Order: sequence, then structure tokens, then C-alpha cells
Amino acid sequence: MSINSDYSLWFLLPCLVFAYFAARYYYAKNDWFNQQSKSLKIILRGLRTSTLFLLFLILIGLIFQQTFYRKEKPILITLVDNSASMLTFKDSALIRNQVNSLQAKIKDKFNDKFEIVSYSIGSDFKEQNSFNFTEESTALEKGITAIATNYYNRNVGALIFVSDGNYNVGGNPIYAAEKLNLTPVFTLGIGDTIPKKDHFIRNTVYNDVVFLKNKFPIEVDIEANRIQNKTTRLSLWQNGKLLDASTITYSNEKHQFYQHTFLVEANTPGFQVYQVRLDPIEGESTIKNNTQSIYVEVIDSRNNVMFLSAAPHPDIAAIKSAIDQNETIESRYVSTKDFNLTTKKPDLVIWHEPGVQFDDKILKYLTDNRIPVLYILGPNTPAAISNKLNLVAISNSKNQTDEVLSLFNTSFSTFEISESCRQAIGFYPPLNSKFGSVRALNPTDILLYQRIGNIAKSDPLFFFGKNSQQNYAVLYGEGIWRWKLNDFVRSTTHDNFNELINKSVNYLLIKRQDIGLSVSLPKRFTKNEAVIVSASFYNEYLEPISTPIISMVIKNEAGLTFKSQFGVSGTNYKLNAGKLAPGKYTWLASTTYKGKTYSKNGYFLIDDVQLEQNNANANHSTLKQLAIQSNGKYRFLKDYEKTLEEIASRDDIAAVQYEEKAFLSLIDLNWLLGFLVALASLEWFLRRFKGSY
Repeated sequence: MSINSDYSLWFLLPCLVFAYFAARYYYAKNDWFNQQSKSLKIILRGLRTSTLFLLFLILIGLIFQQTFYRKEKPILITLVDNSASMLTFKDSALIRNQVNSLQAKIKDKFNDKFEIVSYSIGSDFKEQNSFNFTEESTALEKGITAIATNYYNRNVGALIFVSDGNYNVGGNPIYAAEKLNLTPVFTLGIGDTIPKKDHFIRNTVYNDVVFLKNKFPIEVDIEANRIQNKTTRLSLWQNGKLLDASTITYSNEKHQFYQHTFLVEANTPGFQVYQVRLDPIEGESTIKNNTQSIYVEVIDSRNNVMFLSAAPHPDIAAIKSAIDQNETIESRYVSTKDFNLTTKKPDLVIWHEPGVQFDDKILKYLTDNRIPVLYILGPNTPAAISNKLNLVAISNSKNQTDEVLSLFNTSFSTFEISESCRQAIGFYPPLNSKFGSVRALNPTDILLYQRIGNIAKSDPLFFFGKNSQQNYAVLYGEGIWRWKLNDFVRSTTHDNFNELINKSVNYLLIKRQDIGLSVSLPKRFTKNEAVIVSASFYNEYLEPISTPIISMVIKNEAGLTFKSQFGVSGTNYKLNAGKLAPGKYTWLASTTYKGKTYSKNGYFLIDDVQLEQNNANANHSTLKQLAIQSNGKYRFLKDYEKTLEEIASRDDIAAVQYEEKAFLSLIDLNWLLGFLVALASLEWFLRRFKGSY
């Protein structure tokens, strides 16, 4: 024990002297005190001196440092692979009995010597004492890493790891085990390491999402063990219909790999289920791994861009050639007179010279449906029509035209324009436009200003805006087709022109958040994942609110419905639908706000992942390496008693003694405060008892 203080301990000597003389001074002129016996005087002065000195001790702030020694028993951790592949090789009852016997023996043998804990690893790592061996994936690395993290700087005596050595999620557990510094790993293997006669689909590679009418590849990897000089068929099916097939001929090798690619055309939108089948061969150990289902989402989400004008024009052809480079955009041309209000609603309209054959019905259709529009206002669009469109105000009332050059706005930040495109804009030839000053009527983001020679004007040439109905852009001039030709003359490509057009079009195609319901739900889950849905609701000020009650209906392919209600999470909503059976599901979310109903719908897929079926034989090489690198031992599970005996005999697995220090201040000692009160009380009692007042 050591003593520390804020002051020098020599300071206690004057404190004692001061306490003594303070006590003498207190009683010196007391007539009652002078009449008492000598022994009582000594006792009273001693009590007063002790009380004052103890007060000084407390005020000085003495701190006592005490050292303790704590013993920690070694920790014995059992980690059991709880995946379905554990039952591939032996009877499930036998595996369970052996694991249960192992746990019982550990408790019986080491309960006094070790701190015993048991975990399982499959899809997840968790503390567990009973095992069902049903998990659909194996993440051995996750289990080793979790133990290394949870027991960092703890006295882990040994890790007993029961597994078949197979893993299909994450990396090799050998590298994770390096974090278990100085901890021996004793591995107990399950299963047969000798490959059985079997061929199976090892893996399939394909795009999760494809576009309608596009062809996409499905790559199939096949592995064969001890199947020699045989012929089989690999086939691709959809809804019971054979789409394609290929013959596979195995050579004389014992272990073989083959790869085949199917090229499939996506003809139907939505989730499409394809099945890859490998015809069985007589004598193979199992046919469960000869079939694999894959799910591909076919989407028809290409943006529909409509070109609208009274007559064809080179500007339309130039812009159309640029956006046709984008596979996600589908464009079409419609003349003004042929425009049909019942036609498929476009995602964007590029309206060339709207003043020619102007139709109020078209404008109303576009504004009512909030369809973004790129207006090309050339000299043929009267000022009255421009004003009616509520886009620009033109000061010139005469029908005069002008040629204006373009000048890039260096402050433009709505989207990024490359440096080469900026430089190309400075060389583009002039556009034909109406003479006079131009002023935008709504808040705008100006991409290009007008320029006359070297004189920059404040009038916009190409700008983006938004009114209460829609997003729009305005190109105030005709003849943009010359920009494309100029681009090619200068650089032998159309890259700069295409960049300018495509980035402008893509910006207009972005779906802005509007008032109402918004639902966020991934379109693909595995059967081991919980279906979690997020939602938001925006009021008329585009603020997220959580007052509306949002309901959710999920329906499977058989028509069975699951009804639930979102819970509020701050200003958002969340719904946990739990784990669902494999298959395709549709959903509908709805709510009512201020008397109006809002709804969103869609679909998602629960994927039937069968990772564990591909493990035809055990992988004990991983278990052996784990044991070797950690100074442990590898054995079969049936020999677990030898492993327990070895753990018991190891001298390096022992309790660890830790030194711990504690700091104690005098003011924290309740007994000292009690003693101080007792001294003062005793002095007061003696004085009262002898008649002092």
C-alpha cells in the first residue's frame, strides 16, 4: 500500500501542532475546565486535538493506493458448425448425439477448471447449446472473427471447433484464426473427405437485372467427381418449357470441371424463373445438387422520350441520334397533328418550335401530367406563344431574327460538364433566334448565355427551370444540328455534342420527390433474410411527416395475403415482415391524408438459396491447417475424448493472475467519518456529564 497526497506529508506535523494548541487555547480561559481533574483535562484536550487533526487529514486529501490480485480461469470455447451440410454425410441423430456427448463431457470434466461457453456458426454467430443443423449457409470466418473480437485480451485457454470444414460465405477461416493469438484450436471433423461419385452444378453466373428484348448470358459451372467416360445433358427450362440444351461428355479424369453458357432473350417483364438441370447419371451419390433455379428481373424501365413538332427538322434528328446512344432511353417522333392524348405517357417531351401548329390540348396534357419538356424556341415561335408557355418574356414585338453564339456559364453547377465539352461550346456556330432581349420568367439554372461576337450578354440561351406544374428546359434558338457537325469537324467525333445533350436529357428525366407516399423496398431477398420495408410521406411543403397511418398488403403467388401496418421511426416509417417462403410476391402500401388516398405497389422475390447442397464431401484440410498453425490438434468427432484429455494435460492452459490497483481517498471512508463524529460526540458527552454548558 502506498500513500499519495496533494501536499507534502511533512505538512501533517504543523497540522498536529496547530490542532494541539487550538485545543489548549479553547479550554485555556474556561473556568469550568480549570476546576476539573487532570485526567479529564487531558482526555478533553486529546479528543479536541484528535478531531481537529482528523479534519486536517481529510482536507489534505490523502489517497491510499491498494494492490489486489485477481485470478481468471481459462475460457474453453466450443464452436459448432450448425449448417445443413453437417448432415450430408451421416445420420442426423448420430451427429446430434456426438455433439451433445461432447458438451456433457466438457462440463463434467472442466466445470471447475474452466469458464465454459458454447457458440454456433452458420449464417450467423450466436451463443447456443442445442443444434439443429438447418442453416442454409456457412460463414466460418465470421465465427472465428467474432470470438477473436469478443474475447480480446481474455484468457482463452482453448477453442474446440466442430465442423465439416466447408464454407460458402466469407473468406477462409485460417486467416481469421491468426487473430486468436496464443489460443490453440482443437478441430473435430465430421464427414467423409473422399469425393463421392457425383456431378453437380457448382455455380451459375448471370445478371440479376436485364432489359426487355435484350439477350443475356447464363454461365453454368459444372463439377464432376469419379464420373468418367460418361455423357449427360445440361438443359435450361422456364415454366416447364425447354429453352436450350447441351451435351456434356466427361473424359477419363477423376475430377473434372466444365463450363457452358446459355444465351437467353428477355421477352417478358417482371421476375422470370429459369431452371438449370443436369441429367442424373447412374450411381451418383445424390441428385439434389443437379438442379438450380435462378431468378432474373426483366425490366422495361427505359425512359420514353417523345419528339414533337409540326414537321421533321434537322435539330430533331441531331438530338435523337445523341440520346439513342443511351440504351436506357427509347425515343420516338410524333407530329403535332398526330398527337394522341391517349397515347403512352412519355417521360420527357422535346417540343421543337411549339408555336407552329400550337395546340392548347397538348400543353394542358403536359402540365396536367407534369411531364418534363425541353422547348426549342426558334424564330418561328411567336412571342405570344412564348409568353403563353410562361417560359420567357421577349421584348421585341417585330418579327425580326438574329444569330447568337453560345457562352458557357462557369457558375453552372446543376450537373457536371467536362472541360473538353466546355471548350467545344465556345466554337459552336450561332443559332437562329428572335431578335431582342430575353428574360426567363421563373427561377432558372442557366447553362449557356447568348454571345454576340466577343460580347457576352446576360440573356439566357439554354437554361433549366421549374414551375408549379413541371420541370423544363429552354433552348432559345434553332440550328443545333450545326453544333453536331462542328463537333465532328473539329474532333472527328460527336462526343462533346452527345455529352451536352445526354446530360441535359438525363437531368430532366430525374424523378423529383413530390407530395405523397414513398416506399423503399429491395426487389430481391434470400429466404434467410427478413423483409424490411421503409416508407416516407411528404406533405404539400415537401416535408416528411409521420401522422398518416400507412398499411401494407403482401400477397404470394398462391393468393395468400399478409396484412400489416408500418411503425413510425422518427419522421419515417418501417415495417419488418419477417422471413418469407421462397417465391414471387406483390405488395400494396396505402394511406389517406386530408381526404385523399395515396398508394404505391410493386413486387419482390424471395430467392431459394441452396448453398449447402453443393458440398458433396468434407473439407478437413481447412480443419487440419487451423489446428497446425495454432498448436492445436485435429481429430474426427468420434475421438473427442482424446482431445479433452490433451486439453486437460496441457501446461500452457492455466489460470492467469491479474494485478489490479485501487485508489481510495480518506473522505470516501465512511468509518472514518463515523469515528470523527464519535470523537466530537464523546467530548460533548463528557462535558455535559460533568456539568459544562
